[in-house]
Amino acid sequence: MPASIKLQQQYGDALQVLFVECQGADVDKFEAFAWRQKWMGTQAMWTEERPLEISGSGLPAFALLDIEGKLLLQGNPLEQKKKIEEAIAEQVKKASSAPAGTPSVLAKAWSRFTKGDVAAALAECDKLGTDVVLAEPAKALRAQMVTRTESRIARGQWLIESGYVAEASELLAGLAKAVKGRPDLEAKVNGELTRLQAPDKALAGEAEASKALASLQQKMIKDKPFDDGNVKALLKLAEKHAGTKAGEHAARLAKLAKCEP
Repeated sequence: MPASIKLQQQYGDALQVLFVECQGADVDKFEAFAWRQKWMGTQAMWTEERPLEISGSGLPAFALLDIEGKLLLQGNPLEQKKKIEEAIAEQVKKASSAPAGTPSVLAKAWSRFTKGDVAAALAECDKLGTDVVLAEPAKALRAQMVTRTESRIARGQWLIESGYVAEASELLAGLAKAVKGRPDLEAKVNGELTRLQAPDKALAGEAEASKALASLQQKMIKDKPFDDGNVKALLKLAEKHAGTKAGEHAARLAKLAKCEP
């Protein structure tokens, strides 16, 4: 677990670690345990839903998927530490390169895209797409860039609707800069930003609660997560922001403190 979390922190958005509880433990108990071990607060995700089946029945067990979702490695991670690290480094490098079959002249556009300059990357594709030879590969590369950008916009929408307004604001603000000058994408990003900035009392309450909870969670990660001070702060936040999703999250975290180690 610590090694996986370290890899998540090392690679950030280039890697997604997904922990799967597969022994039938109560969801509150395993989440409380993870908080106490200081495994929470990173980009690593947690679930009880097994996304794929892997061979063997021993624990710990892992599966590593490549950038196309194909299974690369599986088994006991303690026996394959070096292989896992090498494979991840190779896939991260591969992800930063243009998709297989992309003409070298379009590689510059992909490089701009991976660095966050979506507008410039799309403009490059549009420019090269006027060439008869490059028209099809430029169109395919452009479509992939748009799809990936739209998936990030969709994540921003999910964050808003799930009460993680502070995180949504950060994500969408970055996207707004990245797509500036591309009316189609700008409209979608600005639509979500408008939701965040509109004088909607309910959403304003969510934003305030989300920001307060994010700050408190960072403190929990550094301290003993469930010490009396943090639990009292969670309960106070839940009471102050009753009716918000962040308030509900805070109440649940306070409840986790009661789970036996």
